[in-house]
Amino acid sequence: MKWNDEGSVSVEAAVLVPTVLFVGLLIVAGARTSSAQQAVDNAATAAARAASIARGSVAAHQAGTEVARERLAREGITCRESSVSVDASQVAVGRATHVRASVTCRVPLADLALPVPGGTRLISSAFTSPVDPYRGVP
Repeated sequence: MKWNDEGSVSVEAAVLVPTVLFVGLLIVAGARTSSAQQAVDNAATAAARAASIARGSVAAHQAGTEVARERLAREGITCRESSVSVDASQVAVGRATHVRASVTCRVPLADLALPVPGGTRLISSAFTSPVDPYRGVP
C-alpha cells in the first residue's frame, strides 16, 4: 500500500495559518499593552518631577496633576477613567523630603488591538521624586 500525500498542504495551511495569525495578534497586543504601561510610567514620572519643584503642597498637587494629564494626552492614551494622586503633604521650604505621584488609567482593550468588546485593562504606575530643600521661597 502506498500512501498518498495529496491534499496535505491544504490541511497544513488550514491548521498553521490561524495559529500564526493568533500568535501575531498576541505579539501586537503585548506590544500595545507595554506601550500603554510605558506611557503611564512616563506620566507618573513627569508628575512627580513637576510636583517636586513646586513651592507648596497645593501648587505641587496642581502641577503634578496637570503634567500627568497632559503627558497621557500627548502619548495618545485614551483612558475611560483616569486618576492622578500627588502626595506632597511633606513639602516645605528648607526641608528635604519627597513627593509621590500615582497615575491610574483604565484603557479600553479595543485601543490595545485586542478584539474584546467592552473590556478594559487597568494600568497604574507610581514614582517618587526628591524635593530640593534649597529652592527659593515663594
